[in-house]
Amino acid sequence: MSIKSAGCIIIGDEVLNSKITDTNSRFFAKYCYDLGVDLRKISIISDEEDEIIATVKEFDSKFDFIVTSGGIGPTHDDITYSSIAKAYGLSLKHDQFAYDKCLEKIGDKIKFNTFTQEQIDANLRMFLLPYDPNDSNFVKTYYANDLWVPIVNINNKLNILPGIPRLFQELLTDGITPHVKPFVPKTKFLQYYVAARLPESQVAPLLGRLQKEVIEKGLSIKIGSYPHVEKRINTVCITGKEEENEVMRQLVATTIEELGGEEISKEEEEGHSHSHIKE
Repeated sequence: MSIKSAGCIIIGDEVLNSKITDTNSRFFAKYCYDLGVDLRKISIISDEEDEIIATVKEFDSKFDFIVTSGGIGPTHDDITYSSIAKAYGLSLKHDQFAYDKCLEKIGDKIKFNTFTQEQIDANLRMFLLPYDPNDSNFVKTYYANDLWVPIVNINNKLNILPGIPRLFQELLTDGITPHVKPFVPKTKFLQYYVAARLPESQVAPLLGRLQKEVIEKGLSIKIGSYPHVEKRINTVCITGKEEENEVMRQLVATTIEELGGEEISKEEEEGHSHSHIKE
């Protein structure tokens, strides 16, 4: 197995209706960048069974490594487990180990003996996990540190995670990483930034020519322009793999010379990007 491409599916009406701001996809994007994996697509979809099934099937057909975020709680709209099970033709089965782990960690904080039957049933929905009765290796569960929430992995590809950012991040970095790291590229991504005090229309022809040359050489380098209107600065970002570094440095030199720009650090670029955002 080799992991070269990735996709992220954010599931939840609360993201689409602006109730909450999604931060998990951004965290996953940096995670993939640091691993050297090419994140190809992020989709934000509603809590609709048909949409979840269609999106999972699409991602499964295109990408090597997939994570989903959200929709695994006790409420009626938490249908991620059941929808993904349908996408893969799987059953659902009560996972006693996950339930016992939950009781061990938080049972003393919740008076389960005061729950009504409906409340008990709602709680148990969180432990109805996808299950393949014909192949014990098709669906696996992992855990991270002392967290009770399981990472459900399907076909060594798709990983179902909660939407709570703290849990998402910890389960991803501490729970999933040991399982994917042996299969990711040995090379890493590099990025260089050149800032130029020119409008984007003046920058565009050069960048188009350089990108065409890169493509003709069969390289994976990507060249982008990011305007910072308030500062009257355009930043050219050059992204590629370690083994392409020599060509990337040539592109940096060419960009500086032809645009009259200067190379800046990632931190300086982030400062330009966020300087106009007010908390």
